[in-house]
Amino acid sequence: MTDSPGAGGGPEAPAADPQKPSAAPERRSVYRHPLAAVGGAMVVAGVLVFLVLFAIDLTSGAQNPYRALVTFIGLPAFITLGALLFLLALRIQVVGARKRGENVRFSLRVEPSDPRYMRNLWLFVGLVVILLGAVAFTGFKAYQSTESVAFCGETCHTVMEPQAVTYQNSPHARVACAECHIGPGASFWVKSKVDGLRQVWKTITNSFDRPVATPIRNLRPAQETCEECHWPEQFYGQKLVNRSYFRTDEANSPWTVSLLVNIGGGNPRTGVPEGIHWNMITGNTVEYIATDFARQEIAWVRRTDSAGNVTVYTDPDNPVDPAADGVEVRRFDCIDCHNRPSHRFLPPATSLNQALASGTISADLPFVRRVGLDLLMAEYVARDEANTRIPEGLREYYRVEYGDRYDALVPVIDQAAASLLGIYNTSFFPEMKTDYRVRTNNLSHFVNDGCFRCHFSNLEDEAGTRISSTCTSCHAIVAQGPSADLNELDSDIAGLPFVHPAEIGNAWQTVRCTQCHTPSQGY
Repeated sequence: MTDSPGAGGGPEAPAADPQKPSAAPERRSVYRHPLAAVGGAMVVAGVLVFLVLFAIDLTSGAQNPYRALVTFIGLPAFITLGALLFLLALRIQVVGARKRGENVRFSLRVEPSDPRYMRNLWLFVGLVVILLGAVAFTGFKAYQSTESVAFCGETCHTVMEPQAVTYQNSPHARVACAECHIGPGASFWVKSKVDGLRQVWKTITNSFDRPVATPIRNLRPAQETCEECHWPEQFYGQKLVNRSYFRTDEANSPWTVSLLVNIGGGNPRTGVPEGIHWNMITGNTVEYIATDFARQEIAWVRRTDSAGNVTVYTDPDNPVDPAADGVEVRRFDCIDCHNRPSHRFLPPATSLNQALASGTISADLPFVRRVGLDLLMAEYVARDEANTRIPEGLREYYRVEYGDRYDALVPVIDQAAASLLGIYNTSFFPEMKTDYRVRTNNLSHFVNDGCFRCHFSNLEDEAGTRISSTCTSCHAIVAQGPSADLNELDSDIAGLPFVHPAEIGNAWQTVRCTQCHTPSQGY
């Protein structure tokens, strides 16, 4: 017979008194749970790497936007995730203890006598070591690779192939994309990455523009990028530039012009502002209003000199109010003329002139400039089609027109075909509908209006005076004539009057070059 309380089985156990305080709660370390070890390791590793990169950022002379990415965005996110995992581990343990009816107080204490605790402690230490190495290595590699040319042109931005190819053939091919498109500091880095999210989405959904719209509206001022390398105070003096042209006759007749370009700026010998860069360092400011997205139609210009004198030039037939809503008054800087410093899409005639001058296309091949221009200007749906039709078309022309000499011409024809394909594949991108016709170059007035957007325009001040369009203010012709050999040309260091290769009289003095030399003709 089982004894019952109070029936010979000893004294009856006293009933619990609700007014009496309960036993002290058990103290237990929060580190018993594996998630606490993982989260804690992430926090510790992230903080240590952050401190190291933050110290580098403070002491480094060169600012790196991708180091800022890892230091001020990547690592804080990593640390926050670790903290959330740690809090989740605490929550799991608290809820579990309550469900079991345990009276537990969790703390951050060390429990070396608890095997469960020690297992997670070693897990914590091991993860800290591993994560320190992994976060430091991958973080460094992340900002190192994302600022690379391969990342910008190939890894994520295949849509940017035209820019990547032309960049590799530009004078800035050794300057990383991020140096100009982002530059130092966090603000433009954030802007570029926010815009990058939009670009990634458009790439994923195949909804990007063909061609990609230019100019870039949020490009930072040239003073913060271009002038990091190019020193405005040294923009003075003159530079000799030789231009070789070839005509479309059977002999591909050469015509050479040697120009003495007035780089200008502030002449250190005289202190007088002069030449093309006169406004860059003399305290003068030029502002303008463009009426189109591409900034090719200039309707208003304001010049403020170093003394504060203001001159406004407007189009009397199309006045623009600079204070009107939606009107952008842009300060003139390097990129308004040098708008293709790293992505130059050459007109085919320009590329052909260079190839003929260098000998990669033989000038002895009859009519090669005319035939080559026609082949390059033909419409091709895709690059593969162009790569087939251009060499076939060149061979067919000489097979039909010069059949009696064809076998002897085959080596130079094949060389010319290879050169034409090189021209096409570095300047024409039919899949992106991109070539020189949609990538205007403002650094001349030969194919695009460029300089003539303001000079040689209808803009005039209150007195009716137009912006200067005198040729000699920018350059002087010191030699010219029908030869590729400068020694055979008429020359005069004081300057020669321009002579057009074709007989057009003085028409060149009253009309723009672009009225004859149009993008549709390949010039």
